[in-house]
Amino acid sequence: MSEPATWIEYLPRREKAAAARRAIAWEVYTERAAAFLLVLTVLFLLIGLNPLAKDDGQSAGGSTMRQIVLLGLAGLAAPLLLLRLRMALAILARSWSLLLVFAALAMTTFWSAYPSVTIRRFIVFVILFVIALAIASVLNTPRKYLTPLMIAFAITLLADYAVTLALPGRAFTPLGLAALHASKNTAGMVAQMMTIVFAAALLAERRAFQFWAIAGFAVLSLGFLALTLSKTSLGITVLIVFGLVPIFVLARRNKAIALFIPIGLVAIAGLVVFATGAFQLSGADWARILTGDPTLTERDQIWRASLLHIENRPYFGYGFGAQWSMLPIYHPLWNYAGFWTGNEDNLNILRQSHNGYLDIMIHGGVVLATAVAIFIVHAFWDIGRAIGKRSADRWDIAGSAMFAAFFVSLLISNMLESTLFFPEGLLGQFLILLLLAHTAWQTTPTPNHR
Repeated sequence: MSEPATWIEYLPRREKAAAARRAIAWEVYTERAAAFLLVLTVLFLLIGLNPLAKDDGQSAGGSTMRQIVLLGLAGLAAPLLLLRLRMALAILARSWSLLLVFAALAMTTFWSAYPSVTIRRFIVFVILFVIALAIASVLNTPRKYLTPLMIAFAITLLADYAVTLALPGRAFTPLGLAALHASKNTAGMVAQMMTIVFAAALLAERRAFQFWAIAGFAVLSLGFLALTLSKTSLGITVLIVFGLVPIFVLARRNKAIALFIPIGLVAIAGLVVFATGAFQLSGADWARILTGDPTLTERDQIWRASLLHIENRPYFGYGFGAQWSMLPIYHPLWNYAGFWTGNEDNLNILRQSHNGYLDIMIHGGVVLATAVAIFIVHAFWDIGRAIGKRSADRWDIAGSAMFAAFFVSLLISNMLESTLFFPEGLLGQFLILLLLAHTAWQTTPTPNHR
């Protein structure tokens, strides 16, 4: 049975062509608006409203201007959501594990030590989610998404180098290069993301000028990362870019190789367990082997205090965002002895446990940790599906490789820097952007997809 004719079928041929051109133009304008919104959002997250401002620990009251800017970005996102409502609903349906984590974060309000703070910081996550959903609904292929993302990264990277050259006294800290960012660790994570994204894009780009431009920015971002002296981010980036990304691409093209990935992971885990038992290695021994510092720059003291803190409320925690970044009202380490005791400067800079998995327990206990564990398993499931996807599209491969590399790098970084579902956690904020984008890419059919 044939489909009923629509009104456009009765238009003269010239009017049909004009209507088609208007539809194409509208599509182009919509995509440009989404790309512009993505650039603005990324620049806001990376640079913020006060470049070169250093973190003083006094943030219990939040930033009114930051909230206004986020609401403004959400206002720009709202029309895009309405225009792509069907796509947005499809992304939501496949993002159920992320929504489960959001539900767990919201639940912590009921037992939070500071409910108003939990609500305010949860709302920030919701606003970012809305912005990310709108962008992903329009820029629903890696090629559409990665181009504006790289533009925003390139602007930030050039600004970082410009500030470093113009104001070296402000850009450098005693610990390493911070440039425009709040600390050298933040600068390291920014460079880590940039390098991963630029390296992944090289897998797809075949135009000579664009390829070498991206390659140049990849080298610059790796150089900037080295200047930050962030050993953790540098090690993770080298491991991911020169190890995981090539393995992902090979597994995508050869399914036999994909079967060896879990076998290899099990073998590595087995070797670690064997070495630990055979040589009686402790956690401090492994830290010395991997980093040269058995205390991981005194993180061990913070972890011991955090574990004691978790023991007091193991099942529900203290409420999302209602522990760290609470000065001058409260600081969780006030109740525990360590290198920070009696030293206000040290206390001010301690804004996290420096282990995101401990902070998940502090914020939401077993309830939140369970939701996050389900989310991580589901994310890896989606990465596995992307590996098994039969598509020859280079940008699809590059986008999936980028997300897999970013997600694994985040999970490793989260062991030493709290960022996964952590208030103001940079990589965690980008996870929301890139996860919804990756979900949209897997929802949208690609050339040669079977």
